[in-house]
Amino acid sequence: MSIIDTTKDLAALFELQAQATPDAIALEDEHRTLTYAELDSLTWSLADRLRQYGVGRDDLPTEDCRPAGTARIRKNLIDLGLWSDAMLDRMEIVPGNLARSRLGLSPEAFEELASRAQVIVHAAATVNLVYPYAALRSANVGGTREILRLASRGGATVHHISTNGVLPPSREGWPEDAMIDFDDVPTKLQDGYGQTKWVAEKLVVEASRRGIPAKIYRPGTISGHSVTGAANTYDLLNALIIESLQLGQAPDVPDWIVEMTPVDVVTRAIVALADHTDGQQLVYHLGDSKPIPSAALFDSLAELGYETGRLPWDEWVALWNEKRGSRGGGDDPFTVDILRGGMPTVDGLQGAIVLKDDATRPTLERYGVHRIDVDSALLETYTRHFFARGWLPHPPRRLTNGTASPQKKGRLSGKVAIVTGASSGIGAAVAFALAKEGASIALAARRTDALEKLKTKITSSCTPAKVLVHKTDITSKTEVDALVRATEASLGPVDILVCCAGVMYYTLMANVRTDEWERTVDVNCKGLLHCLSAALPGMLARGRGHVVAISSDAGRKVFPGLGVYSASKFFVEATLQSLRLETAGSGLRVTAVQPGNTATELLGMSTDEEAVKKYGEPSGARILEPEDVAGAILYAVCQPEYVAVNEVLIEPREEPI
Repeated sequence: MSIIDTTKDLAALFELQAQATPDAIALEDEHRTLTYAELDSLTWSLADRLRQYGVGRDDLPTEDCRPAGTARIRKNLIDLGLWSDAMLDRMEIVPGNLARSRLGLSPEAFEELASRAQVIVHAAATVNLVYPYAALRSANVGGTREILRLASRGGATVHHISTNGVLPPSREGWPEDAMIDFDDVPTKLQDGYGQTKWVAEKLVVEASRRGIPAKIYRPGTISGHSVTGAANTYDLLNALIIESLQLGQAPDVPDWIVEMTPVDVVTRAIVALADHTDGQQLVYHLGDSKPIPSAALFDSLAELGYETGRLPWDEWVALWNEKRGSRGGGDDPFTVDILRGGMPTVDGLQGAIVLKDDATRPTLERYGVHRIDVDSALLETYTRHFFARGWLPHPPRRLTNGTASPQKKGRLSGKVAIVTGASSGIGAAVAFALAKEGASIALAARRTDALEKLKTKITSSCTPAKVLVHKTDITSKTEVDALVRATEASLGPVDILVCCAGVMYYTLMANVRTDEWERTVDVNCKGLLHCLSAALPGMLARGRGHVVAISSDAGRKVFPGLGVYSASKFFVEATLQSLRLETAGSGLRVTAVQPGNTATELLGMSTDEEAVKKYGEPSGARILEPEDVAGAILYAVCQPEYVAVNEVLIEPREEPI
């Protein structure tokens, strides 16, 4: 049986006999049903979150015995650190089977359950990436149909837990409204699990169209609890990480990006969204929209005392087979058995399914749910749990100063920024300010000695901080392209590009300093274009990004003695205005920062003494410091995604234009 055979007529699956349905029902103070097939960390973290609402639960275990079901639930919750005896007072077990009609219940029991259930969180599925569609259809497709039938009887609201596996691999990311066409399912969704979940989603979408209140949640790759570290024991990614740390060697796989969304973040998101019925959005993405490069993951683990070398994939597999996989006896760690049972492939590691969350994230932030970055603090929690379970030979090096809670995140935590002209002046001040707010920074300039000093300042003052130093002459497109590639490989996709590199020469037009004219055009104009050409395509593909460029108040008004410089800044203004207008609606933000007189090295670059004497002498006013301009840029980049600070004119108070 194939997906094509079973879904030629999707309408045949909709025998719901739906009654008139009310508006969506919130979780609070309502009776609800939580379904599960496998007692995984997502289901039970969700159960733990729902306890806060004091709501009842009907669970559908595959056991036919209530005491056995209770014991199984208790065992798994103890393993996850979630059990409380008080849960028994709010728990009612209904033995059933997702793969059967009416969930395996008698007609009377089914109708009685339907009459009481007001909110259904459908987290049940048979998860197997090897089984074909036919083997999973009854539980995953048929079970969803029966859940919708149950909801239709009494007007319950359905919260359907789906998966990123309903979409093909994409590093650029899928928006919330993405759903592939039926004809593409057999070829673009290679495993039966993803195919069954795709059909299940179509059922929920159609049920919603017919009037059943419903929401669909697509998690990504779910990792352990951000506080306790408790995780799915049989997780393949955890096994791969643990075995790498045991070997002291990590796989070096190009374009392998790692998504690890803490389970408690996913469950908080589901509960928050389920408890608010004001939105019209049907599908929500709960994965990490910014996975990190695998190299960055192992670099962070090295900070915790788990240093690893790097080996190409085939060499890593050969070494693992020699040192770990071929050992005999029954005392092998569980992670060895996991990899023996299904070693991933390079294609599998590179085939990430990234979920954009542009529509979901603002809603969650409004409800107080924020994504947690995969950084050293989170990995410390995970590795401490791994050690406690006996999976690692020693505990991690403590990075949280002995406290139980991680350090406060900055407003730009998880963001990646490139700053050109970072060796001094405004560029150095901007880089430091962004790093203080948690951004990972790529420092670009020609003077690497100055960049290394700035890196030392950042890493000693901003903990934890990830800083890349990259020698770059922005007049060379080749070097700028290499800068962006190196940043993405080491730190991740670029979120913020701050173009600070520039030159300024006081010179009279009549003195014809053509070398300084050409240098001004090369750096201020062509340099900006090189930066845009390297970073812009990735930002547009991901549907978000922020371009900031240092213009000048001379880009708004021509100053005598600065004719060519003013012309170059008029060029910057025109370029940014065009970019802003042409990309409106793409998720890109474009900010032109127009400083007045600022205490930087620019003031000492001029060689035309006549021009300096006539137009460049100090006025006596207190001029700006680089940190003043950096503060304005920080304000712009820290605004909510929907807010665009298009221009910032910042000048000494006594020197307005």
